[in-house]
Amino acid sequence: MEFIKREIRNYTWKVKNAMQFTIDDTINVPENLLDMERLVLVKGNIVIDETQAMVDRFQIKGNLNYQILYSADKEGNVFDSLSGKVPFVEYINADGTNEGDYIEVHSSLNDLTVAMLHSRKLSLKALIGIDYQVKENENFQAVIGIEDEEENAIEILNGSLSMMSLQLQKKEKMRIDEQVEIPANKPNIYQVIWKSVTVTNTQMKSGDGYLTASGNLNIFLIYRAEEEDMPIQFFTMEVPFEKQIEEEVCSEDMISGSFLSLDQYHITVIPDESGEDRLMDIASDFTVEIKLYGNEEMNLVRDAYSTEMEINPEWRTFNVQHLLLRNCAKMKVSETVSMPKQQSVLQICHVEGSVSIEETERTNKGILVDGVLGTQITYMNKAEKGTLSSVTFDIPFSHEIEVTGMKEDITYSIIPFLDQITALQLNENQIEIKAEISLEVLAFSNEQAKAVLDMKVEPINQQRKKELPGVVGYIVKKDDTLWGIAKNYYTTVNRLKQINDLDSDYINVGDKLVIVKE
Repeated sequence: MEFIKREIRNYTWKVKNAMQFTIDDTINVPENLLDMERLVLVKGNIVIDETQAMVDRFQIKGNLNYQILYSADKEGNVFDSLSGKVPFVEYINADGTNEGDYIEVHSSLNDLTVAMLHSRKLSLKALIGIDYQVKENENFQAVIGIEDEEENAIEILNGSLSMMSLQLQKKEKMRIDEQVEIPANKPNIYQVIWKSVTVTNTQMKSGDGYLTASGNLNIFLIYRAEEEDMPIQFFTMEVPFEKQIEEEVCSEDMISGSFLSLDQYHITVIPDESGEDRLMDIASDFTVEIKLYGNEEMNLVRDAYSTEMEINPEWRTFNVQHLLLRNCAKMKVSETVSMPKQQSVLQICHVEGSVSIEETERTNKGILVDGVLGTQITYMNKAEKGTLSSVTFDIPFSHEIEVTGMKEDITYSIIPFLDQITALQLNENQIEIKAEISLEVLAFSNEQAKAVLDMKVEPINQQRKKELPGVVGYIVKKDDTLWGIAKNYYTTVNRLKQINDLDSDYINVGDKLVIVKE
């Protein structure tokens, strides 16, 4: 007798939580840069390089990347900039975590404050948000069939099972290279003062053998023109991108929970065909978190017995997921903000933003999401004679995602994306900020199923079989099945149906059956 098995790849959500930690560091201005007079722009992002599961906790390693633009004179006509990274290692307590668990981490830069200590030294303080999930892999071999060449009168109970399983989960690096020309109405570039890239409207779609990553690179450049009498120049530009990532296991009917995040970028100004500095080479490095779900139909052996031998199955229970909801909830944020004292807007140069989720809560209708839209506005400060300046605003938002059939056992993940953001100057002291946000939600219902891992075969208990009467009158009790009755009395389901003239396997409490031992 041989057991035919197949692998079941599954996982269980063990821990889902959010936390924050701080980074406190000092930055020295390199010797080749000018002294600082006033900070103009500060930008940062978090890159998680490594996660490691431990007992009841896990470790994350990463970097806080920063860019700082400052003026080197009181008039704000001379600029310099510095960039770098602050590495960090953080241990996060998560009860129930074991080595070998998969740790999924989403990070956000919730606050970044940079202050001048003196003309050659800066203080950097950051608040990092971590949204994490701990998943335990449940890969095992389950019995799906029995081959019996000796014809031992084996009865097999089969059962079909449908489940949504995670077919692939991994991280991968991706680079987007683009070459674009600066706007036609802008003069040639002489000296770049500031360069920034943000990403909006990102999407990940699955195809047969590949994933398609797409979105928009939003370029912001501040520079000096070749003509000395010209004021500081700036422009924004939206560059769409699309790239295929080859994945053999990927198919068009799979559900993708994948997402991408921008790690770092490089912008290099190069001459065009006429030798004028009007082209930009843009290299953007991304981390792609690939998650592909597929629906699996399988036929499992649920139980087995024989009238000629004892078969004792070894069972295990495991979690089965069913897709409840995959949706992209769209929402709009609109807020009028007031400028801080001694700052007023002459002209808005650029606005960029980021979205982070602070808390989610189950409701009767679905999931309530509370988050923050962080914005940074670069502008010409009227109160400072038109000098280049920046200001940040945090705008809270709340949105309820409807989930039909929401219950306590439902597991879900929500990933926020910024699709679009604009800033409109109402007057010199007020700005209207509008943004469109996507909340990608995956929700699963869960149930427990049983699988047979193996079967122990022993000689039949002849004494027990002998003690059973040859013919039994039986009254069906609650939770009885024909299979269970047949197994207990060493007969078969077909024999029970034949003797009792039954057309199906269904029986009701109180039914009277005649059982004849084989």
